[in-house]
Amino acid sequence: LRVKISTEVGITNVDLSTVDKDQSIAPKTTRVTYPAKAKGTFVADSHQNFALFFQLVDVNTGAELTPHQTFVRLHNQKTGQEVVFVAEPDNKNVYKFELDTSERKIEFDSASGTYTLYLIIGDATLKNPILWNVADVIIKFPEEEAPSTVLSQNLFTPKQEIQHLFREPEKRPPTVVSNTFTALILSPLLLLFALWIRIGANVSNFTFAPSTIIFHLGHAAMLGLMYVYWTQLNMFQTLKYLAILGSVTFLAGNRCWPNRQSRR
Repeated sequence: LRVKISTEVGITNVDLSTVDKDQSIAPKTTRVTYPAKAKGTFVADSHQNFALFFQLVDVNTGAELTPHQTFVRLHNQKTGQEVVFVAEPDNKNVYKFELDTSERKIEFDSASGTYTLYLIIGDATLKNPILWNVADVIIKFPEEEAPSTVLSQNLFTPKQEIQHLFREPEKRPPTVVSNTFTALILSPLLLLFALWIRIGANVSNFTFAPSTIIFHLGHAAMLGLMYVYWTQLNMFQTLKYLAILGSVTFLAGNRCWPNRQSRR
């Protein structure tokens, strides 16, 4: 069974230091004795950090103590803003608090100014909880560039239109070449008509049934659609019309073919 006995805490070996970040200048250390306040002010900025070191001992026995509540509070003398940090002991029970402005600017909202540093010690077993005004610290945060008002105003204005540059079309062949190629393509059709005129076309089995007429008209319409595709329509429009013509032609052909077979 552990029994906690109330005792009194004492603060010893209190050192206030300003440490150069580049370590090109030796740290400046000032010893302070509780409950006196340190003379002068200390500066923490982008070039140097501020550090506080101290130890806690039992006033009666001199034994080292580690109370449950050990805080460092910084109070802005102008705005009244307060920021509280926890002071942690190392393996030798030496408490340390170090202020790096580049890492702590979020907690302070980057508010530069003169801050009063308080040390707060408390525990259920302490007869004399401590609130000590240790020193005044001038904290200077790096100034951040304000956002450009011109940029914010331009967020919702129309942007400049983007002009897309497509590849220039290749040079077309001479007209003679195009006409010659077209004539070669149409030559089989011309040969067919010439042979029909000379030999004669067998149209004796052609009937004027609606399905037969629709079937042949559907074929002709699809050929005409191919021509219109090359001159006016795009692929999607052509496929839509082709689906309609193809369906009608298929149904008509499916109807006229059995009729033709039955007549044979």
